[in-house]
Amino acid sequence: MIAVNDAGSTPATESHGPCLVGHISDETAARRGAMVAHAMATVRDTELLLAESTTAPSADDIQLPADHRDAYSQSATAVAGVSDVEPAVDRRNPSALVMERESRPSLLSGLRGTDAERLADRTDVLTVDDRGDVETLASILVPIAGGRHSQLAVEAARAIAAANDAAIDLFHVVETEGAASRERGEQILATAATALGEFENVDTWLYEADSAADAIIEQSEYYDLTVMGAPTVGPLERFVFGSTSTDVQQDAASSVVVAHAHSP
Repeated sequence: MIAVNDAGSTPATESHGPCLVGHISDETAARRGAMVAHAMATVRDTELLLAESTTAPSADDIQLPADHRDAYSQSATAVAGVSDVEPAVDRRNPSALVMERESRPSLLSGLRGTDAERLADRTDVLTVDDRGDVETLASILVPIAGGRHSQLAVEAARAIAAANDAAIDLFHVVETEGAASRERGEQILATAATALGEFENVDTWLYEADSAADAIIEQSEYYDLTVMGAPTVGPLERFVFGSTSTDVQQDAASSVVVAHAHSP
């Protein structure tokens, strides 16, 4: 592996900017982050960069799964903390950033929004956590609500599934009774399935429940990974009324990857 500095002595030449892994302090989350970033770099045909710091595990300690290691290319140097990852984002102009997510945001951070939301004005952001087993990934649950982050969630799920030979279940919860709600749900699932392209190992699931969050949390127990879009409402509205995505992030039985689509 070739180490380069943050200014970048070997710029990417692909049509997409590189996929950048931000500083991740937890070993499990770091390994998952490297795997997710590698999967995205593969489907976007771009290079994979690792932002390191003196307090993070070394690049050699953040091991990719065995079938990913050959393509693990270069490392960008950055200082710990999301505020210090911003210069790397500005200089490298990545097409995607993978970073660690706060498991339990504080009251203040909940009101002002997350670091991932802030950085999503510059690039696609995928957040990972430290739950679950990194080595085993055979099934992925993808809750689809039709919000603006759903497309990135589907792309990320497809990339991760392809890298791990995993199956995808597209899952939409209907909370309101009636034919119109079911029809809209079926359209959302059909759109998501179309976005998967020629990916074959996929099922769609229309599920009726009183609470979408409770249904997703319950089903997450049967999957190795959940990939879903970020909340579509602002921090203040989330603080007052809550959100499905936030509830799932906090209470899912397995690891959750959250997609924040770039919003220039």
